[in-house]
Amino acid sequence: MRLFVLGTAFLASGVATPRSAIAAQRPAQAAPDRDATQLSSVSTRIEIAPGPLDRVVAEFERATGLRVVFADAGLGLIQSVGVSGTFTPRDALERLLSGTSVEATISGSIVTLRVGGLKESVTVTGDAPKVASPKYTQPLRDTPQTVVVIPQTVFQEQGATSLRDALRNTPGITLAAGEGGAAPGDSVVIRGFSARNDVYIDGARDPGVVSRDTFNTQAVEVAKGPSSATTGRGSTGGSINLVTKSPNLQNGAEFRVTGGNASHQRVTMDVNRRVSEAVAFRLNGMWQDAGVPGRDALTQKGWGFAPSIGAGLGRQTTMKLGYQRLQQDNVPDYGLPGTLPDAAVAAGQTIDDLDFRSFYGLLSRDRERVTSDIATATIEHRLGPARTIRNLTRYGRNDLDRVVTSPRAATVANAANDPGFDPSAPQIRRTDTKYQYRDDRILTNVTDFTASFKTPGIHHDTVVGVELARDRQPSYAATDAFTNGRPPVTNLFDPNPLQPYNAAIVRTGATSEARAQSTALYAFDTLKLSEHVQADLGMRWDRIVVDYTTTAVSGARSDFDRIDSAVSGRTGIVYKPVPRGSLYASYSTSFNPSFDGAFGLTLAATGVNSAALPPERSRNFEVGAKWDLRSGLFATVAAFRTEKTNAKTTDATTGATVLAGDQQVSGVEVSVAGNVTSRWDVFGGLSIMDGTIKESAVAAEIDRRLSYVPELSFNVWSTYRLPIDLTLGGGGQFTGGYFFNNTNALTTANAAAIQRLTRYWLFNAVAAYAVNRHFGLQVNATNLANARYVDRGYSGHFIPGPGRAVLVSPVLKF
Repeated sequence: MRLFVLGTAFLASGVATPRSAIAAQRPAQAAPDRDATQLSSVSTRIEIAPGPLDRVVAEFERATGLRVVFADAGLGLIQSVGVSGTFTPRDALERLLSGTSVEATISGSIVTLRVGGLKESVTVTGDAPKVASPKYTQPLRDTPQTVVVIPQTVFQEQGATSLRDALRNTPGITLAAGEGGAAPGDSVVIRGFSARNDVYIDGARDPGVVSRDTFNTQAVEVAKGPSSATTGRGSTGGSINLVTKSPNLQNGAEFRVTGGNASHQRVTMDVNRRVSEAVAFRLNGMWQDAGVPGRDALTQKGWGFAPSIGAGLGRQTTMKLGYQRLQQDNVPDYGLPGTLPDAAVAAGQTIDDLDFRSFYGLLSRDRERVTSDIATATIEHRLGPARTIRNLTRYGRNDLDRVVTSPRAATVANAANDPGFDPSAPQIRRTDTKYQYRDDRILTNVTDFTASFKTPGIHHDTVVGVELARDRQPSYAATDAFTNGRPPVTNLFDPNPLQPYNAAIVRTGATSEARAQSTALYAFDTLKLSEHVQADLGMRWDRIVVDYTTTAVSGARSDFDRIDSAVSGRTGIVYKPVPRGSLYASYSTSFNPSFDGAFGLTLAATGVNSAALPPERSRNFEVGAKWDLRSGLFATVAAFRTEKTNAKTTDATTGATVLAGDQQVSGVEVSVAGNVTSRWDVFGGLSIMDGTIKESAVAAEIDRRLSYVPELSFNVWSTYRLPIDLTLGGGGQFTGGYFFNNTNALTTANAAAIQRLTRYWLFNAVAAYAVNRHFGLQVNATNLANARYVDRGYSGHFIPGPGRAVLVSPVLKF
């Protein structure tokens, strides 16, 4: 595309010299009195009709006082969608360049336009990033909450392909394993509180208990702290939103082929095609067949494709239709045992004596088959220069068929059930098997109305909306009938996952089905009281009706239903001493219904004795500062305290679940992202946290550290582009250690050894060389020191992190 544009411009120059060429050649003149940072905080009426950038830029200069310089003269021939409404110059520029592959850099009052890559929207260097959700009307710099936006460029540079790997780019997040038979999928803990049920795709909840791939992800947004006002129920520690790729008006294509050790093979494609002046089509695809470094028996196979079409792009009414299918056929991993056999304990052995490549499951039985379908329709209509209505309709379905072996010590008590048991040998049994057959479905409809207007002395950016959702989550119990015999034990130090075993897995007839209907109304308003002060207000009302039915093997049926209504809010005050910086204080709340558990909607999360429990309540206090340190470099610092004032705990007398706990997490988080120089990029963060259990019905938990809360976590990723089209980069991640339970009990030497593995450093590196405009080569090395560490875990078992990997990726761009 760049060759075509520049070639056309060269031919055109033989007939006439376009104004854009003159702009590219003229010397930079004295800057106007207002610089770009001042202009970014002042909204003005800007009306520019669609047309070539050559003409559109001239009108933009007259309206804003900024000077625009074309790095390539031919860029003036690219078509712009124009802009109409009241915007800051930065926002107007973003809209003018949306759908093109043109990037803008602002320095003082000079704007430089140059050719970029395949983009969702323009990258305006120097502007603080924004959240995709319309519920956030302000740039991150002026949003009184810790929100981290991880762009595709970062996790693509790292060779990260899963949501879990992408989340390593922000501190304060830990990963849990499949406790109690829960899925080994995306079990994320944010600031000490589970966010398994707080994952969203384009703002709509995704209930799948699966491992998500990033092949169709443009950015990952992590909002930290209680945020039920924006996302609904849950979100005590925060929420995660995956922004999917969508069609734009610029033709482009990228094909990436990756190979590496552990038999890693992966292919991805991203093709965008402009069909007409306002219609475009995009297709993303992925195929993978890969092992896991350091875990020889594991495989991760899958494929996915995501077509989407946009109509009316750049027009008053825009419609986008998208579909994504992801299929996976993996070997699930419950890792290494948390409790060792008696023979190993007697010999003084711990997890440190094991080969981390050991796999204690059976490849003839263990499986994880996932089919995920997501269909989305979004319609957006501009009612005027400052009013927009948007509707999103989403249908999602996640089918899961998983059989996984928990690595448990063989004991005398189970000797009759474990063929080959020898009490004098350290052995692991294969009869603690977890079965999951789920079919999660969700239908969501969200309507947002956004408006900007003025009342005497106050400018308002307002969003009001309604959200309707219907969840259906059936699951089916299964077991091994053992009609072909029972699975044999295996040696702790030399397990054999290839042992022949013909499982007879059957459904028992026991089922459960949860149905939830949610209705929510919400309103947000940012009140700009003066040039320096703004208030951020938001409130949401949720009503959730849940019906839960269980059917026993005998056919006996039990019904459970509950209705919860809750109001959540957020409020904040922002003081802007200068346009490029903000100081803020905020307060927000959230609620967790008793029926939200590790498997989504489940009665088992509450226990029969606590089926009538009201929701848990949380609140968050936060103060911080956000600053544009220089053009393109954004930094934040925040101090926070999150309190769950009526947390679930177990009554010591009755054994019932009661809301008598008080859990607090306090800390400080610092982050930086952007361009240190025009060639040097950085993305990093630091979190210091203190998680404490202030009250509990379990005496041993009081004043103990809250589980999954590392006192210190740190990450950094940085790249530097050399003048010879070579990019070098790397980064590190540190996790300072945490506990798997709220009593902090380390009752055995093995438990203490595992806990030490939660404290670790990881180092990664990348080198990328652009051979020409269409072909490049990227080489990634991960876990350079081949560290042994806990990637995910709990007291019963832990999953080791992948070992050292080297990946090579040829990249084709057109």
